[in-house]
Amino acid sequence: MIKGILKQRKKTGKVKEADRLLQLELSEIEELSSLLMSRVDKRVRALSEVEQRLDEKIEILENLLIQAENILQEPVSTLDYRYKEVILLSRKGLKIEEIASLLDIPGGEVEFIINMNA
Repeated sequence: MIKGILKQRKKTGKVKEADRLLQLELSEIEELSSLLMSRVDKRVRALSEVEQRLDEKIEILENLLIQAENILQEPVSTLDYRYKEVILLSRKGLKIEEIASLLDIPGGEVEFIINMNA
């Protein structure tokens, strides 16, 4: 039965033209889908890069939180000593970055201590 239909389709010119147009449409659809997939792939790569950068920043923030917790768990006398050292070095004219480097503490903490004592 199918062979008979195919033979009949081949005989008529209209069917041949319809087949040609369908093949043309199919090739255009394939070309468009390829273009769309290319764009989707680019977006997926860009999102992956953003995700990687976010993961790195999350890791940095987690490390900072751990450092903050460690500072809070230090004995009060150690903190008092550190604060006094910061003030003393500041009064000697050292810059925030220099004090932070010498005492191995974040620059923001040094700046905070100095501002609190001003």
